[in-house]
Amino acid sequence: MSKRYSIGEKIIYSQSGVCQVEDITVGEFYGEKTEYYVLRPVYDSGSLVYVPTDNEQLTSRIRGAMTRDEVGSLIEYMPSAENIWIDNDNKRKEEYSAILLENKPRRLTEMISTLRSRREEQRLKKKRLHIADEHFLERAQRILGDEISFVLGLDRGEVDSYITSRLAQSGVKDA
Repeated sequence: MSKRYSIGEKIIYSQSGVCQVEDITVGEFYGEKTEYYVLRPVYDSGSLVYVPTDNEQLTSRIRGAMTRDEVGSLIEYMPSAENIWIDNDNKRKEEYSAILLENKPRRLTEMISTLRSRREEQRLKKKRLHIADEHFLERAQRILGDEISFVLGLDRGEVDSYITSRLAQSGVKDA
């Protein structure tokens, strides 16, 4: 059974990122009454996401936000993040889609690091990263960046420079 969330609580939901539990309501769909979390994405306040409270597959994608200490540990991990490149395009798309859905900060970090490295390799060959990989990179960076921004109270545009600064303080030039 998944954790119960309360109205007003800030959570992380899959690809929607940082959300506030706006309501817990019962709705009738297809003749059945179901209880739903009504989530409002913090960085897209015009949207609402409805998650049935009894759907384990969907509620398993809800988690609490990282703590400041967890963000610090994640940043320290970035330079040594595992390379998770998969040569087969279809398998890579499947794996990266799963990583976005499960929304675990460490796995997102590995995907971001891998795709940034791959993009740099391609740049040196005067090539570009595959468009699907660029989209995965952008989505992962947005999801993780928004959470770090929220946890640390930074503007969204300040996250990259904050990470770079933290890494420089620890003697790392680039992640």
